Order: sequence, then C-alpha cells, then structure tokens
Amino acid sequence: MITVTINGKAYEAQPGMTVMQVADANGIRIPRLCYHKALSPIGACRICVVEVKPGPPRPVPACTTPVADKMQVVTESETLTHYRRELLQLLLINHPLDCPICDKGGECELQNLTRELKISQQPYQAAKLTPQYDSQSPLIERYPDRCVNCERCVRVCRDWVGAAALYFDNRGYRTAVTAGGRVMDCEFCGSCIGVCPTGAIIDKTFKYSARAWQLQKEAAVCPYCGGGCHLVLETKKGQLKRVTASFDEPVNGGIICSRGRFSLDIVQHERRLTEPLIRKDGELRPVAWEEALDFVADRIREIGSRHGPFALAGIGSARATNESNYVFQKFCRAVLGTAHVDTTAALDHQKILRALVHVLGRPRVTWADGEGTSHRAIREVSGFQLALGTLDDLDRADTVLVVGSDVKKEMPPLVWRINQAQKRKSLRELLIVSSRHTRFRSSARWSGTCRPGGAGFVILGILKGLFETGGEKLRGLGDFRREEVLRRRLDATKWDLVQDATGLDRERMVFLADRLLTAERPSLVVGYDLAGLGDGYDAACYVADLLLVLGKKLKLHLTAEKANTQGCSDMGVSPHWLPGYAPLEDADRFEAVWKMEVPRDPGLTLAEIVAAAAGEGPSPIRGLWMVGTDLFGTSLNRSAVEAALERLELLVCQEAFLNPTAAMAHVVFPARLAVETEGSLTSGELRVQRQEGKTFASGPRDDWEILCEVARRLGRPMEYASAAQIFSEICQVFPHYDQYGLPDIPAEGFWWNRLYRTKYGSMGWRRVLDPSLKAVIPWLEMPPQVSEEYPFLLLVSRSLFQSGTLSRYGLGARTLEPQGLAWLHPQDARDLQVKEGERIRVASASGSITAPVGLDRRVPRRTVQASLHFQDLPVQRLTDGGIVYPVRVIPTAEVEPGQG
Repeated sequence: MITVTINGKAYEAQPGMTVMQVADANGIRIPRLCYHKALSPIGACRICVVEVKPGPPRPVPACTTPVADKMQVVTESETLTHYRRELLQLLLINHPLDCPICDKGGECELQNLTRELKISQQPYQAAKLTPQYDSQSPLIERYPDRCVNCERCVRVCRDWVGAAALYFDNRGYRTAVTAGGRVMDCEFCGSCIGVCPTGAIIDKTFKYSARAWQLQKEAAVCPYCGGGCHLVLETKKGQLKRVTASFDEPVNGGIICSRGRFSLDIVQHERRLTEPLIRKDGELRPVAWEEALDFVADRIREIGSRHGPFALAGIGSARATNESNYVFQKFCRAVLGTAHVDTTAALDHQKILRALVHVLGRPRVTWADGEGTSHRAIREVSGFQLALGTLDDLDRADTVLVVGSDVKKEMPPLVWRINQAQKRKSLRELLIVSSRHTRFRSSARWSGTCRPGGAGFVILGILKGLFETGGEKLRGLGDFRREEVLRRRLDATKWDLVQDATGLDRERMVFLADRLLTAERPSLVVGYDLAGLGDGYDAACYVADLLLVLGKKLKLHLTAEKANTQGCSDMGVSPHWLPGYAPLEDADRFEAVWKMEVPRDPGLTLAEIVAAAAGEGPSPIRGLWMVGTDLFGTSLNRSAVEAALERLELLVCQEAFLNPTAAMAHVVFPARLAVETEGSLTSGELRVQRQEGKTFASGPRDDWEILCEVARRLGRPMEYASAAQIFSEICQVFPHYDQYGLPDIPAEGFWWNRLYRTKYGSMGWRRVLDPSLKAVIPWLEMPPQVSEEYPFLLLVSRSLFQSGTLSRYGLGARTLEPQGLAWLHPQDARDLQVKEGERIRVASASGSITAPVGLDRRVPRRTVQASLHFQDLPVQRLTDGGIVYPVRVIPTAEVEPGQG
C-alpha cells in the first residue's frame, strides 16, 4: 500500500491506481466527462485535471495519472476551475440549446457540469458544423451536434461488445463519431446509449415518453439467455418505459444486448394472456379460474383412472424460475405419479450435462462427521460442477478454445468477458473452431473451419493429439480409471476418419491439444453446434473425457439460450435424475421430505414423450402438461409434434402468450413471466440470482401457484405460501443451494458450485476429482454428408436478435429481425440464380419449406443456415431433433405447380 494526500488528507491506495480511482474510492468528487469507470481512460476531455506534487507544473488529468507514494493532489482551486470552465465552453461552441426537448435532460453529464461550473455565457465562436442526423436507424437515434467527442461510445463498442461499429472520422475541429453511413449497421445492443454522457445517442423507443426524474428503477435478471445479466427496469405509473443497466454490478458490467434492452416490452404486450382459456366447441374461450382449475383436475383424474399415471407427462420450462420448475417436477412425480418429465433443454444443453454427470459424477458432499444435515462441516466435495467455469474464470484465462458455438448469439456475456480479457492482454490466445464464419472469429489468434456436425470429432481429435504428443506433460493432470481403454478407443479411430469428419488436418488438432496442455489457465467454450447434434450426448462424453485428462486445470463454459436452462436441470426436470442430479434410486430421500411416493422407474425423454403421444409404442401418452414451452419452436419434427398434440386427450399449457403449441391446448392458464415472478434463476455459470419480480399484467399467476391449486384439487396438496418457502425446500434436498435464504441472496448472487466455508465451518475441505471416475467412450456418428440428391447441408442456427418464441413479441426483436430467412453464401445464390429476398424451396428427407433468401458471406459454401425462432419459417419440417441435415435447394420459379 502507498499513501496519497488529496486536498490535505492522507489516503491509502494500491500501486497502479490512478488519481481518479483513489478519489472515487474515498468519495472525493472530481468533475469528468470522457472518463467512465467501465472503460479504459484516455484523458481526452481534460475536465478532470488536478494539481499534483511532485509532478509537472501544469495540471494533469486525474483519469490517466497514476498515484505514487507521498504524492500530494489538489482537486479544487481557482486555477483548476478556470481551466475546466474554458474547456467546457469550448465544447459548448456547437452544442445546440435543445435541453428542453432532449431526452437526456435530467441525466445529462454535460448539463450537470455546466451548472456545477456555473457557466452562463459563451465567449467563443467558431464556424458552425453541419451535423448528419440519424433518425433512420432502428431503435437508436444519433445527434452529432450534441456529441462532445468523449469516445465513450467508440470504446464500449470496440472493447466490450467487440462490434467496432462506431469510430472517429476526420480530425481536429471537424472530428465526429460515425457509423460509416447515415444508418447504423451494428448489433443494436444500445451500449453506446448507456455510456453517452449527453443526448448524442438516444433510445428511440424511450423518446418523449418520460423524464429521468419521473422514473422508478427496479433491478431484474434478464429473462432471455443464460448469461444472467442484470437489468434496470425503469417504469412510470406502472408502465415499463425503458430498460437500462447499472455499471456497478459484477455480472455483465452494465452491458446488455438488444434482446435485454429493447425486447422487454413483452411484459405489457397487448397479446398477453390474462384469463384462463378452455376449448369449447373447437375454440379456446375465456373462463373463470375456478372453472379451468376444476376442469383440469377432473380430466387428470379421469385419464389416470382409465390409463394409469404413466399415461400423463410433463414438460418444464427453461424460462421459468427455479421454484416453478422444482414444484413442476414434484407435481409430475408425486402428484400425477408419472416419471415422464423433461424439458426442451434435453435437445441440446442437457445432453452435455448428462455426459458430465456420467463421466465426472453427480454433485456430492461428504460431511466431516458423517452424512447428515447441511450445517455440519464439510470434508470433501466432488462432481461435474467443479469443472464448470464462471465468467471470472474467463477473466483469468490465458487460453480460450471455442468449439461448436456461435457464442455471441448463444450467450453474449461470454464474448464480453473474452473481449475484456483480450483488452487487458491477460488472454494470450483465443482459438476458435466453428462451422460458422462469425464476426467473433476476427478477434481470434487462430481459427479453423469445421464441417457442420463435426464438433464432436474435433474434441476427439484433440484427445488423440494429447495422448500422442503430450508425453510427460500429461502425467499428474488427470486421475481416472479406464485411461488405457480410452487410449485404445482413440487409437482405433484413425486420423483419416477424424480429418474427413472435421475438415481439419491432424496438425491443427495437435496444435490445439498443445495449446490447452501448455496453458496455465485454459478454458473451453462449448455450445449449440455440439450439444444440438443428434449424437450430442456422445460428443459431449468426449468433452467430459477431455476434462478428465486435463484434470481441474481446464474450465468448461457452456452456452445456454434461455435464462434458466441450467436451473431447470438443477431442479430435476429430467427423466434421468431428481433435483440436484440425484439418481432415481435416491427416491426415498425425497419421499421423506415430500411425504409422497415418487416413481423409481426411468421416464420417457422429450422425443419419446412426443412419439408416445403420437401413438407410437405400447403405452401412449394421453395427457400432457406444459409450462412455458412451445414445441413448435424446437428442432423436433413439426409434423410429428402436430400429430402428437392432435391425439392428446388433454393438453394443458401455462403460458404468457398464445403460441402455436398453446393454440392447440384444451386448457391454457395465463402465467407470469420469470421477470415478473419472485424467485431465483441459475445462469450458465451456475450463479444463483434472486428475481424480485415486478408484475406488469393483472390476471396471470405464478407457475408454481397454478400447479399447487391443481394439486390441492387432486387431493395431494403441496402447501407453499411463498417462493422463499419453496427455495428453502430446494436447499433441503440440494445442499449446494443451501448458502442463503431466498430473501438474503446478495445482489450479485452466488455460485452453487462454490460452497462457502464460512457457512459450513472452517475445516479445510477439499474439492476433488474423484479417481474412481472413468471415461465414457462412445462411437460417434459421421456427420451428415451431401449427395447428388441433397447437395446442400441445412445448418440450424441461433439468432442475434431473437430468442425463441418469447422474443417474437418484443419490439426490438421484431424490428431488427422481423422474419426468418434462409441464408446462403452469395456465390451459391449466384449458382442457383436467385437474388436476395427471392424465395427458394428447401427440401430434406423429412419435408420441405419455402423461404426468402438472405445473403451472407459468413455462411459456409453449399450450406443453408436458418433459425428456429420464426413462425413464418417452419424449419422444423426439415429436422428431426438435430441441427444438421442434407437438403436440396430449388428456386421457386423452377417448382412445378403442385410440386411439394
């Protein structure tokens, strides 16, 4: 520590801190304009000048001046005030006097500085500049004459978001921020709005709707992806006016994406469901809550008495809170008596979790004084959760390898942290293997193009490379059984096969293996392009094997498209495990808590539930209960889903909107969105966060409340008075969550894979990689190949602006991406003689669709890239649960009348 004197008072500081940082840490106000605590300082505006001794005779900028031991700093003097006033007057030469109509009024830093420095006259004049206003860009407006050239927008776009969509043009007096044209071409995350000190960049959706001082602010966790970003909901008279973010919180650092900033208006959308609906005479009609609840309970009793409880099934929601998902799986197992409970996360993210559970083990706690309550001291913890990394691990990583993920679209906070690590130069190597040519790849030290569907073989190739060239460096890293069996399996898989499956040669995969092995703090990011494969579980087994081989050294980061994808799995919404990933054989432990019987038999998976509902197999599903799920928005074949839903005797949906699945239901209960529900959410980094819940629509109820009402009518009540009571029971059956009560969870949340020693005693318990673990070594399927009949590959993708069915109702998502497109490489479009916007027919072995064409050079050649998120683009007619399919592409002009 060093001592710094500021305005005659001594303060302690860390070496390397700037004068600004020391002042802010001790509550000393220094005027500033270009400085922002989330951005690297540049000292451009000079408003923050201070006097230092020893130092130069002239004032220096506090934001870029490092402190030294025994330094004396003066932050206020007549000289400094004179400097600051002149600098500000120069900035105001071209600034318009439109404060009364500027949306920044009341929170404008330039306006506040003008008052603080008591500037009432303008002694300077200069040639007037002609501003190039931008009122045409979607969601954002730009007013260059209000700009003070602080470079905040440029820096946040470049250093945090990684888009570099804004930059300076010209020099000197005519310097201006530009987007390269009148209209912006960017990700429209709005981070530039968040850091702009003036009204130069504003939120078009907020324009003229309220003043800053009229708004009430409430914190919330974003309901879209699994990044767990913190939002600030700003309301006026109960109506949401805008969404911002605080730079004081640790998760997303004040940065949010377009979905979080511009698509939260779904909470007050005119099409929100507010009354229960029952199908009468073929139509869904509103009814009273009591009638709908009684009807459902009667129909469940009828189906159960005629066909047994296993004729019923449930599908939980990666959108709903932990408490709602926990109650849902308990409702299915203990109230309905069925083991058939799953979630749409089973089609991708949960495949990786299953592999991690099978290879690295379930979360386990060994108590120092024997098995017992969670308040005894812990001797040892083990399980797959120890291998999963946090955003902080990404901050510390020196090498990051991305395989099978379009990270920016799947979970943007991962990219933001990687960008920051690169900016600080703590991340030396970013390595990306992807079948998509994403913008993120431009920042990588090395990138390779993998054939669609070959991500699992890339991991297998890295394992082969490790064993062939790792030598002595591998010893002591991993500690597991069946290493020789794994080596033999890898040796039996020839390099020619791996190279053919991936499109990468042996040298490149050996290079990747060497980079992971020699790195001190490596991280691996895996996503949808691996998890979404038909054999995604098998591919994920090799990811888990890689974690075994490299031991606790390697951290794994999983992307999650929906806000509670991880929490849904934690709560036991799966036919493979109970809450906390407990095996089905542990049902006795849950029966003791629930005071109800629990089925021991394994249940059907999501795909098997759909097949059984369609009449396939000996035991058809007659009734299906769904929470926050649209099966038509998944990769399951659309025709199979239609057949299944049409045959059901009872389909119950708990929904906020009447999506295509709910439109086929017999009963629809209006449910609150997760952002409106008190409870908790678990992000992709295993961070458990509290959602305080602010209700925007009257009529809907919490998901768990609806389930409890039906359970009571079925004679098997689940008596919960609050979300806090449910969370308490979760902690009882899953000790890793037992770190706080729901009301006591801190603002930043907690990681459930990091049990706190302060709660469980001071004993030095260990985090172990259980040496009894053994590699799982399945044979991988070769990726789908093109043929003469199907010369293209369909690659199902994620969207940057849309996020499943829910975002379709958001203003931002609808504005930025209003329709689904079949994306082609421009050269393929020329070969097909189709132009952008023209329609093509895409056909697979499962069906065909027509779609408008979009052109993008980042799409691989001979590939059609399309997203599942659009109702007008039924990609599911081409798929059957996976994400890569051979297809043929036909210009619609060549399709004969009547041809399918």
